[in-house]
Amino acid sequence: MVKETEKSPVAVPCIGYEIMSGLWTLIHDLLGGTTAMRAAGQTWLPMETRESTTGYATRLGRTILYNGYRDTLNKLSNKPFTNPVVINELPEELEYLKDDVDGNNKPLEVFIKEALVNLIKYGVTHIFVDHSEVEIEEDKQLTREDEQKLGVRVYLVNISPANLIGWQSAKVSKSVELTQIRFTETVVEPSGEYGDTETNYINVYNKESFELHKQDPEKPEKYTKEGEDKTYSLGKIPLITIYADRTGFMTAGPPLIDLAWQNLAHWQSTSDQKNILRFTRFGLIFGKGLPDEMVKSGTLDIGPAKAFLTSNPEADMKYVEHNGKAIEAGQKDIEDTEHKMRVLGNQPLMKVPSSTATAERIDESRTVSQLQAWIRALERGVKQALGFACEWRKIEPPEDMGVNIYSDFEAMVIGSSDKELLLKMREAGEITGERLLKEEQRRGVFSLDMDAAEEAKAAQAEDAANLKDLLPDEIDEIDEIDDNDLEEDDD
Repeated sequence: MVKETEKSPVAVPCIGYEIMSGLWTLIHDLLGGTTAMRAAGQTWLPMETRESTTGYATRLGRTILYNGYRDTLNKLSNKPFTNPVVINELPEELEYLKDDVDGNNKPLEVFIKEALVNLIKYGVTHIFVDHSEVEIEEDKQLTREDEQKLGVRVYLVNISPANLIGWQSAKVSKSVELTQIRFTETVVEPSGEYGDTETNYINVYNKESFELHKQDPEKPEKYTKEGEDKTYSLGKIPLITIYADRTGFMTAGPPLIDLAWQNLAHWQSTSDQKNILRFTRFGLIFGKGLPDEMVKSGTLDIGPAKAFLTSNPEADMKYVEHNGKAIEAGQKDIEDTEHKMRVLGNQPLMKVPSSTATAERIDESRTVSQLQAWIRALERGVKQALGFACEWRKIEPPEDMGVNIYSDFEAMVIGSSDKELLLKMREAGEITGERLLKEEQRRGVFSLDMDAAEEAKAAQAEDAANLKDLLPDEIDEIDEIDDNDLEEDDD
C-alpha cells in the first residue's frame, strides 16, 4: 500500500537544524569556490547605489576568490593523516571494516577522515551504523563465509549535519535518548536505456522501525512513503554524534565561522580593488576650450598622427591621473584581512599557555590544541560505532577495541616564552641544535618534511666553513697544535 505524505511532517527540518543551517550557506559557497560565490551574486557581493546591472555583472565577473577557508580546512583535516590510523583489537568477524566500511571498498581510514572534515566544517558530525536486512537466528555466530553467502554485513555511514534534517528525543532517567531521526539521501538511478537521474529520499528511523519516503520528481514538495514500515532488532537508533563546538543536544556551531566571515570580507575587498584598478589603469582625458562640434559629439579619436586644433588661446587638453592613495589603502585592507585569516586558521593548532612561564611549563603536557581535542572526540565516536557494529553481530566487544589517530603534532604556543626558553637551553648547551629544530618543528615553525638531523649537520658545517673563511690563519695554527702542546701549556 502506497501512502502520500505531505512535506510538513517528513521533509520540514526541525528547529535545531534550522538554527544551525543559517551559518552553513556561507561555508558551502566558499567551499564551492569562485563559481559558487559568483552564482550567489548579491547575497555576498551587494550592488552599489546607482551601479548599473551591466556594471555590477562586469565587476562580479572580474572578482576571484582567495580561498583561505578551504585551504585551512584541508590543512587541518590532512594533518592527522600524515601517519596511518592504528586500528586496535577489531574482532575477526568485523575485520572487513578495515578495508570496506560501506560495501563500496571505502577504507576505514578514509571514512574517519571524511568524518573529521565534517566535524571541522560544521562543529558536529554523525556516524550511523546499519546492518543488512537479513534475519539471523538468536545467538547464532556466522562465519565470514556464511556472511558472504547471505550478504550479511555491517555498514558504517557518515551522515553530514547538512543531511540530518530532523530528530526527536525523550528524557530517560537523567539522560536524553534519541527516539527518531530523519536524514536525506540522493541516489543516482538508471533512466531509460542509457541515461540516469538523481532521486531524493528521506530515511526515517524510529527506535524499532524504519521507513523510506521518495520525492515526487514532478512535485518536489511531495514525498511518497515506500511500502510498509520495516522493523529492526537493535532496539535503539544506532547513531553516534560527535561534537567539536557543542551548543546543545545534536547542535553545534562551526569552529571556523570567523575565518569564513574574514574570507567573505576578502572577497568583497578584492572586488573593490579590482574595480578601482580597472579605471585607474586608464588615463582620464580632460579638455577645455575645444570646438563646440567636438564637445557635442562627445567622442575623441586618440592615437598617433592625430591633432586637435583650435583658435581658442585658453584651450587645454591633458591626462588626469589618480594619485593612488585609494589603491594603497585597498591593498593594505586586503593584506590585513589575509593576516587575520592566517591567525584564525592557525588557532585550532595552538595551545593556550597559562599566565606564567612556570605554570606554562607544568601545564603544557596536559594542554591540547583544539584539533587534538577534536581528534580525541573522533576516536571515542569511532569506538562507539564499532561497539554498535558488535551489537548488531552479537559479538562481545574487546576491551581495547578502537582506533588511534595521529596527534603528536604541536603547533605554535601563544606567547614568546616557549621559544625563548628553548633558545636559552640551546645557548647553555642543555639541548642540541637538532633537538631545538625538532621542538620548533613540532610547534609549526618549520614544515613537517624537514629533516632536523640533516638540517643541524648542515648548519654546523656552514658555521665551520664561515669561521674558516673569516680566520684562516688562526684556524691553521690551531690545527697544528697537538695534545702534547696542550699538556705542556697546562704545566
